[in-house]
Amino acid sequence: MLDADRIQEDLKVNRDAFACAHKWGLKVILQKPNLEGVLIRLHEGHEQSSIDPRSAERRLRRLWPAYKKGSLTADQLQQRFSLRDLQRAERHDEQLRRLLKILGL
Repeated sequence: MLDADRIQEDLKVNRDAFACAHKWGLKVILQKPNLEGVLIRLHEGHEQSSIDPRSAERRLRRLWPAYKKGSLTADQLQQRFSLRDLQRAERHDEQLRRLLKILGL
């Protein structure tokens, strides 16, 4: 899973995630525009939100005040979101839909 808003920046410094993934037989799932954007869309009523990557973290904290970038655990995700949230959001997010299919959900 990669933040879509970082792809061009990574290419500028010769980090090509797609080439690396291909070399190792990995599938790339893009988080659009980034993880915070995906987490926003998991909140009911925000599934179709258009999210500017520069404001995504600030917007997410309005919905989830306890969110701390870089310290998110699986337990926190499980407590905050349900499979229903994922299924609702994936109707509007092709990459999330791909991930759920890969995971068999």
